[in-house]
Amino acid sequence: MPKDRIPQTFYSLKHFLLSVPCLLAWYACFGQEESINTLDLYQTEAPVSCRFSLLDQGDSIWIYAAMEFKKTVEDSSLWIETFWISSNQNLHDSTLLRLGNNKHSVMKWGFTAQTIPGLLTLKFKWKARTWTFQDHFPMSAYHPSGGLSLWQASNPVFNTWIYNYDSVLIKTAGNTGAFAYYYDHDFDPARPPMTLRPGQGSKTLDIDTILVLAPDKYYTPDKPGLYLLQTDSSSTLGTSLFVSDNQFPQPLEINELTEPLIYITTKVEFQKKPKTFLFKNYYNNIKVANILFTSYKEGWKTDRVMIYTVMGAPLSVVKEHETETWEYRDKANEEIKFVFKKIRNIFSNNHYELIRDKSYDRQWFLVIDRWREGQTK
Repeated sequence: MPKDRIPQTFYSLKHFLLSVPCLLAWYACFGQEESINTLDLYQTEAPVSCRFSLLDQGDSIWIYAAMEFKKTVEDSSLWIETFWISSNQNLHDSTLLRLGNNKHSVMKWGFTAQTIPGLLTLKFKWKARTWTFQDHFPMSAYHPSGGLSLWQASNPVFNTWIYNYDSVLIKTAGNTGAFAYYYDHDFDPARPPMTLRPGQGSKTLDIDTILVLAPDKYYTPDKPGLYLLQTDSSSTLGTSLFVSDNQFPQPLEINELTEPLIYITTKVEFQKKPKTFLFKNYYNNIKVANILFTSYKEGWKTDRVMIYTVMGAPLSVVKEHETETWEYRDKANEEIKFVFKKIRNIFSNNHYELIRDKSYDRQWFLVIDRWREGQTK
């Protein structure tokens, strides 16, 4: 283990010997750099789910993983295999996951800014199948939080959004005060995948309110919108929080129901704001995608949610260096791939943009036609 990695857990010799076979199998699996389908990360109704959070404490950076099992695990502990690349080294480990009430657990790994991995993978076996969770963490290179972190109960905030009646505990390195900048901005929805021209959205955001917050105190946002929190008002470092109303992530109001229809309607139809043009499965996709992909704006307005909503859940998700590739198959079994690139963004470590291509034109409109004819489930 590298000297500059902050140790998290020390294992007994017995545990180490038990983990050796797992490590050898893990090395054989990853030594060939084969692609990993990490679709499990985007399954909200699966028996087990995982959420990641990155916590910057100034002199150290921690990756948290919250595991939740919808069914009780018979054994109160499971072996979780981990893999990441740090300082140009392939590192492998095995962690004993202990479950509270046999249903949930939070794990963490400590790093320095120089050793934070670009990609962390968790893998374990349960209920006769292998579960794989994987996420990007290039945050230290361009989007550190400036030593500011948000907590709920005894854990960092795992969701990319909270409700406007939720409270968060603000912690800062050095126990300094913090500034909160509120933006009441209506962001544009994603552009179609075959549209190459740039969007016409605003390149700047106007600050509506500035608040001074005390450290180690709970703060309750009083209205929905985007909040940027910093310890230094002259810095570009900070962490953000998207605050929603109590109906999110399920669209219920008429404007919330009609706006996402922009992806499957013509310009004329969309401008008429049709009240009866509703699809149960379509809005279920919107709800799921809002949970998974909300960043500094509502999830349904992002590129990944546009694809998820119209195309449905992908068959596979492969994460590589700052990219995600989603694979689909059409009715003729023809492969369709969408590649998303992680983009530097001061507000979010969860911002990806689709690499657009004219070749999506035919397949995209075929799927939209099926939605309009009620043939897509």
